[in-house]
Order: sequence, then structure tokens, then C-alpha cells
Amino acid sequence: MASLHTITDVWGGNGNGNIAAGCTTYAPIPALGNFFGGGGFRALGGNVACGYAGATTDQTAASGSLTSHDSLAPIGLDTPGSSYRGDANARAAYRALGVSVTGTQVGGSSGTSAVFSTSAALFDDMLTPTSPLIASQTPGFVRYVFQLDGNLSTLGGPSGTASVQLNIQHDGGPVFDIGRLGAQAGAVGTFSAIDSDISTWTLGASSVSGAGLFGSTLHVPFFGDVDRPINWGVPWQLQVGLLARSAHTADVDFMSTLKLVDIQLFDAAHQRVTDFSLSSASGTDYLNPTATTTVPEPETWLLTILGLALLVVRRTFFGSERESS
Repeated sequence: MASLHTITDVWGGNGNGNIAAGCTTYAPIPALGNFFGGGGFRALGGNVACGYAGATTDQTAASGSLTSHDSLAPIGLDTPGSSYRGDANARAAYRALGVSVTGTQVGGSSGTSAVFSTSAALFDDMLTPTSPLIASQTPGFVRYVFQLDGNLSTLGGPSGTASVQLNIQHDGGPVFDIGRLGAQAGAVGTFSAIDSDISTWTLGASSVSGAGLFGSTLHVPFFGDVDRPINWGVPWQLQVGLLARSAHTADVDFMSTLKLVDIQLFDAAHQRVTDFSLSSASGTDYLNPTATTTVPEPETWLLTILGLALLVVRRTFFGSERESS
């Protein structure tokens, strides 16, 4: 199976602080917590019941380009004259993801105030490799390479935080955080990755900006490169997710977008294989960066079939006329 998934989540306001009703216990959205380890805002007693305002959009689709958007008009906090507003956008397609969030807080807030904007985009696909050089069922390895560009900052307030996070899950195994950028008000921006080059990013005061490649390979000292295991001719599952988060006053813009730009395959001896084909459950051509990432809708297939049928009839009819003349 193949699927696209987007989540946008914006919440603000001052909670009622009802301990007995679970209004002082918070957690991430389960779907985001499971894949990213966090993201989204949930009060145990329910966001609305606990006095918060906001919206969440959670969507899935099998094809096309999926988009989500949520926003929150300025909502009052506990300090007189204080408020928070937020905005979140997400876009998911096979091979390409985009996320952005913004938040603006005026005045102060307490521990029971919500000032969070979150967006996430994910795609989930099944990939099957074949090669004339390698027998089916033979073990091998795969390496993923992503391109990411954008910026984040917390320049507009004294307590803002912002981050973007790229995670993958290969064939139902553990989720890997393969790249993360972050900023906190008053501090230098941060960068972490398992296979990337920090020099392509500018880590400024309360900000990060730039573009770069992020790989899935673990480089283990005295051992070598560690890539994800596969079996040639056997489908495996790939799930990719991009998450943006902001709190207080912050801005994260990575809508332009994350792209899966290369899939490298290896044989059992970890030697690179270049003569191979790769099919996918979604119909996406992952080996051709300019190819369309969507499967034709049923109506498109029907029109194609009708067109071919008319062409056959036309050739048969006019061919017989030419023979008789």
C-alpha cells in the first residue's frame, strides 16, 4: 500500500488549569509522537474542554498532492494585553514534502498557556528492486539521499523555539532522525545529521538558513558505512516524514521542499549496483527526478483505453478502404 499524510496543528490561549480534569497534563499528537517523538499539542482533558482555542487538520490520500492549512487569529493569554497567533501549512507528494509554521506572541505567558504551531508531511510507499545482474531473494542494501532547503528563526521574541526534522522508517524498522535544524531565541542555531555537510548551512543568532543533502548512511568508525538491508526482487516499505514546530514567536519555512533525489542500491558485498529497475506501489518513478509522482486516475485510464480503441478502429477502417481502392 502507498499513502500520503499531512497534519497541521495550531493551538493557543490560556488553559483553565483544572488538574482533576487533566488540563495540566500535555502530550504530542499520537501520530507525530510515534514517528517524530513529538509534535502537536494535546491536553489530556481535551484542548477545547481545557480552555484552549485552535484547530487540527489530519488528512490522508493515495495519490496526487495533499495539502493542509490551519491558522489561529490572535487569542488572549493570561497576562493582560498578551496574545498568540499561529499558522501552519503542509504539502505531501511522493518523493517531495513541504512544511511551514509561524507563531507570534505578544506579551508574556504562564505554564498553562498554549503557544504552539506544528505541521507535518509524510509519504509511505512500497519499493521493489530488480537487476539482470542479481538473482531474486539475494540480500543487498539501499541508501537514500534527500535535498532540503529553507530557513527558520526566532528573531521576533525573547522565548521562541523553532525546528525542522527529517525522519525515515525503512521496512518497519526503527525510525531514524537523519537530519534536524533548530533555533532558540538568544542562541546560535543548531544542526545535526547522520550523513550531511554542515558547511552548506548558515547557523546565525537565533536562526538557520541554507540548503543541503541529507543521507541515510551511518558512518561507523573502524567498521565502515552502514546502509539499510533489502532483498532484491522483494518489496520493502519506505516512510519519510518532515516535521516543523514553533513555540512562542518563531518562523519555519521549508515548503520549497524536501525531495528524495537519489536511491542507491548495493549487492550483498556492499558494492554499488547501477544496472537496476525500481518499481513502486504508488507508481512513482523514484529514479527519474523529473517524472510525475502521481498515478493516473481511473477516468484517465478509461480515456486512454477509449483513445486506443478508436485508433485501432480508424486504422482498420481506413486500411481496408485503401486496399479496396
